[in-house]
Amino acid sequence: MRSTAVAAALAACAVPMAACSASAPERGFTPAGVIVDDPSSSGDAAGAGQTPAVETIAAGPGLQVRIEWPAALEADQAGMVRAFGDSYAGQWKAVGSLGKDRSYLDGVEDPASRDAYAWVDGFLRSRRSARGVAELYALRVASVSGRGAEIDGCVDESGIRVVDRSGDEIAEQPSWTRAPASVYFQAAAVRKGDDGAWRVKLFQHADYPDERAKECVR
Repeated sequence: MRSTAVAAALAACAVPMAACSASAPERGFTPAGVIVDDPSSSGDAAGAGQTPAVETIAAGPGLQVRIEWPAALEADQAGMVRAFGDSYAGQWKAVGSLGKDRSYLDGVEDPASRDAYAWVDGFLRSRRSARGVAELYALRVASVSGRGAEIDGCVDESGIRVVDRSGDEIAEQPSWTRAPASVYFQAAAVRKGDDGAWRVKLFQHADYPDERAKECVR
C-alpha cells in the first residue's frame, strides 16, 4: 500500500528512527529469490538456512496475498516483521470483504491508521474490489531503536486486477497494476506498545525509478 499522506505522517511520527526522517539516506538491499509456493506447507519453513517461508493468505473471493517471511529471525524481530506483513494482508482483506473485515485497524496506529483507512476507503467509495495475487517479499529489519524499528520490503501488485461489485474487471485498470508502477519499495515504522504487540506507526514507499524500487524488480 502506498502512503497517501506522507508529509503529515512525517510531521506526526514519534518513532526515533530513519523511517521517520524526511531525508532518510538511500540504502541498498538484495531481494529474496523466487520461492516455489507449496500449498501443502503454506506458512511453514520452506527450507533450511536463510530460505524464506512462503505463506499464501486468502483475502477474499479470488483474492490472495503471498508473503515471503524471512527465516532465522529472533522472536522480537519476527514480531516486528509480522506486524508489517499482517497489516499489508489485512488491508487487502478489507478490500476483498467489501469493508466487512476491519481487523487491519488493530495493527496500525496514527498516522499509519489514517493512511490504511484512506486506502481501503478509496475502494469502498468507488464500489470496487480486487482479484488476483498481491506479493510482499524481501522483508528485513533495517534498524531498531528502543521500542521502534524500521522494516523494509518489496511489493508486487502486477497480479492484481480491480473489479466491480459483480466481480468483473473494470475496463481501465489503474496504473499501479502495470509495470513499472506495480513493483515498489515499502518501509514501515513499527512500534512496540505497552501490551507487547508491535503495530505499524508509519508507512513510506518509493516508486520506480527510485533505486530502492528498482532493486525490488525480479
